[in-house]
Amino acid sequence: MTNAIQDTDLLQAARCEDLIYDQIEDLTVLGEFERKTVDTLKQSGAHLLMGARGVGKSMLLKQAEIELDNDFHNSRKIAVYVTFKTSTLLEGVKAEERDAFQVWVGAKILQALHDKLTLLNLIGHEGSTDPYYRIFGIESALGTKTMLQEKIHQLQKLSVAVDKEKVISAIGDNFLDRVNDVSFINEIIRDVIGEFNIEKLIFLFDEAAHTFIPSQQEIFFEIFKLLHGGPIAVKAAVYPSVTSYGRNFEVGHDAIVLPMDRYETGEIGRRNNRKLFRELLDKRLPHQSQLRKKIYQKGEILDNCIDLSTGNPRAFLHLLVRTLDKGFTDRALLLSTQEFVDQELLPYHNSLTVRLPKYSNHIKIGIDLLRSYIIQEIREKNLRERKNKYQSAFFTFPRDISPNLKLALDILCYSGVLTNKGTIKIADRKTGQRYMVHLALLTTEKVFTSSNINESLGSISLTDYREFNSNDSIIDNYLLQLKELSEKCSGCNRDLPPNAKFCSECGKKVEPTSIISSLLEEPVFKLPIANFLCTLVRPYYPRVGDIIQASREELMTIKWIKDVRSRIIKNAADEFVSG
Repeated sequence: MTNAIQDTDLLQAARCEDLIYDQIEDLTVLGEFERKTVDTLKQSGAHLLMGARGVGKSMLLKQAEIELDNDFHNSRKIAVYVTFKTSTLLEGVKAEERDAFQVWVGAKILQALHDKLTLLNLIGHEGSTDPYYRIFGIESALGTKTMLQEKIHQLQKLSVAVDKEKVISAIGDNFLDRVNDVSFINEIIRDVIGEFNIEKLIFLFDEAAHTFIPSQQEIFFEIFKLLHGGPIAVKAAVYPSVTSYGRNFEVGHDAIVLPMDRYETGEIGRRNNRKLFRELLDKRLPHQSQLRKKIYQKGEILDNCIDLSTGNPRAFLHLLVRTLDKGFTDRALLLSTQEFVDQELLPYHNSLTVRLPKYSNHIKIGIDLLRSYIIQEIREKNLRERKNKYQSAFFTFPRDISPNLKLALDILCYSGVLTNKGTIKIADRKTGQRYMVHLALLTTEKVFTSSNINESLGSISLTDYREFNSNDSIIDNYLLQLKELSEKCSGCNRDLPPNAKFCSECGKKVEPTSIISSLLEEPVFKLPIANFLCTLVRPYYPRVGDIIQASREELMTIKWIKDVRSRIIKNAADEFVSG
């Protein structure tokens, strides 16, 4: 294994989960935007950290946790990071009459809180009392930790167990009844707060709202709302647009949104973004490495990688690694940008037809509308405006557009192909939503008048956008396709809106579509990791489900795969099935 390949290990570790606890503080870069977000996460209240995958939500949640851990003995504030990765495995699983997902969430919350008390040395040392002893009757902190790990493992086994009754019996009715009760969980948490003189307990929930199963999202947000109050603050990372909060949860009232859109156009915005991402790179490369020297000697190529990522750290790292693999030249960047669009950005959006089957027509027709019409119109606008040198990456729609069109655009924001840049005044004294198209996609579609990437992206103006109206006949044709392809009720043949639970006409129940089985059957090359890692793994674990079932220790028996790479591979598989 060459030093050059070893030097890219931290560049390959593009997910927060790929890093260990101590690495996160060392590698996190906080600009003004990030600093403000972390400070808000450390405060009271309920917040939703909203952004597409790869924008750094998990990294900022973990940074908030680490800072509160470091200051605990002064502030008496505890941060409890809880990840619900792989929750999709519990799709539709029941523990008799109980929803196994709800029990699993309760167990994960208790486990994370218990682990944090141990980390802060509040329990687990000689003379300490385990706060869960009254509930579970286990005297040692280690015994409680082991018990909770085993119960969580057994709950997950329910999804594949042949003899479910045997697994449920092993979990125990007493445990299931108690942990299924949110008021019971809340009581335990408040007992811990009182016992250890904690001023504020802040839950940092990750991955829960990333699942593609609306029923699970609704259960989680009911728990989220019931936990919040008094000394308990709650924060959750969510994807934009299609998260299902349920009837009893109101965004803006029950929780304040913290948007993760950090990209700004103009010279000042680009300069700040480049500074942030260069610092990110600086922390991930050995100071004496040849690779570091190679990258910084070609600063314009590096800056173009940063700009093309559209403010997404994971996209930047993936684009940079691809460009390095091809020689780190201007031509390599162009080829890598096309690869990124063709092999990552668009495939992820298209894969949502499997992950969000109820939205499959909106996913297909939305991307077709964008590429076949909207982007062409932006290109034409840019060509007409050569004289003023401004270029556009934006378009607007009135707020009163068809719900079907809004949903198609929302899903494009979900996948990161678009970014919703907020409300703006448009023609006829109306207001509308302004959207930005991912700059890598616009570049490969040759939307800008100049072939020079730096010049093109430097000419983008936030105030320059293509306005679309509600009466556009071309868009009407796309909406007609959506109507014709909409799901029909099996009872009365009426059009059904996405994720309808019952037909509004005849009341017939709509059967849910399972997604987990198809995701587990996908080939390992569908995982968003480097091709050489897929090549190493495939002979032993050809399917995503094989990776899910394998332990990291088993992965590390493969040549060239050790601690860092096994973590990258496992996390990629877990994220693949959870979102």
